[in-house]
Amino acid sequence: MPEAFGSDAFTLLGLLAGKTRRLRLATGIVNVFSRSPTLLAQSFATLDEMSDGRAIIGLGTSGPIVIENWHGSRFENPLSRTREVVDIIRLALSGERVDHDGARFQLRGFRMPVRPVQKRIPIYLATLKARSVRETGRIADGWLPTHVSVRHLERVRHPLCAGAESVGRNPDGIDMAAMTLAACSEDGDSARGLCREHLAYYIGGMGQFYHELMHGYGHGDVADRIKSAWLAGNRAQAASVIPRPILDDLVIAGTPAECRRALEIRKQAGFRHIVAFPPHGADVETVRTTLRVLAG
Repeated sequence: MPEAFGSDAFTLLGLLAGKTRRLRLATGIVNVFSRSPTLLAQSFATLDEMSDGRAIIGLGTSGPIVIENWHGSRFENPLSRTREVVDIIRLALSGERVDHDGARFQLRGFRMPVRPVQKRIPIYLATLKARSVRETGRIADGWLPTHVSVRHLERVRHPLCAGAESVGRNPDGIDMAAMTLAACSEDGDSARGLCREHLAYYIGGMGQFYHELMHGYGHGDVADRIKSAWLAGNRAQAASVIPRPILDDLVIAGTPAECRRALEIRKQAGFRHIVAFPPHGADVETVRTTLRVLAG
């Protein structure tokens, strides 16, 4: 369940906890700035208790646009803050007294009475830049990368593997849950159009992170053209700039048969866990069709 500047994640996950019995319930993601680490621990412990052990912790930094312009907080030292938040959450969830003397948080004297069902709720981190991905390999149970390139998968995973190996961990034990735009339609073109528009929004309108990611994949010229069109207010042109090969490398979109092939290509490339999310503008029937196709 995502959380940006619309619905909050925990209310909706609490509703789903009461309506389901088998689904895992994950935040994908909540940021580490707008809630205190101990409030995050309280929320995840409560979700795990009420769902009988189905919670997954998904954390990220978001970006300066959301953190500063929406939450009114300074977007400072995101990597070290994430590290400290993870330490505090794990300590609180362990049932031990939370005594923590860190650079940003000095906590003492409290022990959280609510107990999660899982002995260790898995923590996934949504990271993009090499230093952050490396830290994910060091401290996290899972990784939530967005818009992962099939062609560049080995290079994308390299910092994760390096971080894990630096602390004696097996990188294969860290679940890479690739957050992937996905849309299936009978004609294929409408699904691709929705994914192009959403991808253009990320690259052109979501700050620098995804623009830089495209440069890292070797698509700098396309990324620059998308951003230029977006900043000029021409969103349709920004979407149209994305060629089919780049689209197919980053998203799962098209007819049901094309989407099944795209999923199979990812399996063969080494993807073990796809977190499919619908593009902006997808109607309920498109989402249902997509889920049926990917599940089949």
